Amino acid sequence: MPARELAKKKATPAPKSTKAAKVTRKPAAKTAKTSKKSKPGARDAARNPMRTPAASRPAFVPRAVANLDDDDVLMAHGGGGGGFGRCGGRLLASRTEQQLCQRLGLAGVVHSHSPRHYEVRYPEGLVAAYAPMIVLRGRGREGKSVVIEAVEETDAPILRKVTAFRSQYGQEFYVILVAADDILDAVPLAAFDESCATTNVNTLIARLAE
Repeated sequence: MPARELAKKKATPAPKSTKAAKVTRKPAAKTAKTSKKSKPGARDAARNPMRTPAASRPAFVPRAVANLDDDDVLMAHGGGGGGFGRCGGRLLASRTEQQLCQRLGLAGVVHSHSPRHYEVRYPEGLVAAYAPMIVLRGRGREGKSVVIEAVEETDAPILRKVTAFRSQYGQEFYVILVAADDILDAVPLAAFDESCATTNVNTLIARLAE
């Protein structure tokens, strides 16, 4: 090839590409998810920061309410007594029994409420079940176990059972009847070994605690 043409060919610049070079980029690595699904109550907490999330609030448990035993209504001496609480699993039948229980406990006198039922017979031949209201443990009078029975009415049906109980089991139990003065005046002497007015209960329990 002639030297002139060779020089001309070398002097001619190479044609430039009209297309821009394609820049290849590596796909960015997927970032780890830092956010998790919001927990229950988190959305509410975000809206109102003063509000405690439901998940962390303490659960509300209603207190137990004393009621009649469906299995054994004799625990309530024939019914009633709801709302006076329990002692040793037994239902307290009246406000007077509740007060006696509290004062006996404060004095350290161990006792039971209606620990068992006794079959009592009435003069006409009828049979009934009687559960002493309160029986003292380890404390006796005249060598007998002490029973405390409280009544709030002159014509309380339990008085008939107490009288029949004392007639049959008088050699084993010493019955103390607690009631208001006007009620004690109307109760027959056959229903108790000892009586105590409701105003003198503290004196009675102090003596029983000795």
